[in-house]
Amino acid sequence: MRVYVPITVDLLGQCLSGTWEPRTGYALTPTVLDIAASDDDELLAEQVRDAAAADAVLELGASRRAVVVVDYPRADVEQVVGEHPAAVMLTGRVRADAVACAFVDEPEAEVDGQAAAQGDRDALERLEERDLLWYDVSEISELTAP
Repeated sequence: MRVYVPITVDLLGQCLSGTWEPRTGYALTPTVLDIAASDDDELLAEQVRDAAAADAVLELGASRRAVVVVDYPRADVEQVVGEHPAAVMLTGRVRADAVACAFVDEPEAEVDGQAAAQGDRDALERLEERDLLWYDVSEISELTAP
């Protein structure tokens, strides 16, 4: 099952370590599919990814939105009832070969990311208007290089 896991940029290197154990993420859950106004899976996946990206700033306090896309065994993913319709709980370690890619804000978004993490709704809206940059799994380690 494809899961979109919010993360901070400084922790991106951990996602390829084979020891990373995120506890929460976002996925195309049955609830999302039931309530969606669209049956376009790509559009829905983008919306789920964007929810995870917002979580990186709002819940993790990241200065830039960052999401790692992981292919999880379905048995290790459980929908969280009463939360966001796409929210899931995760168990187990992420194998390095299960990481598909990452999406990260460009560095120029950091000012808005910091403000959004402090509760500035206008900054969050400006972030949501930005496109997340896509990174192949082979490029993830370069994002955290000094």
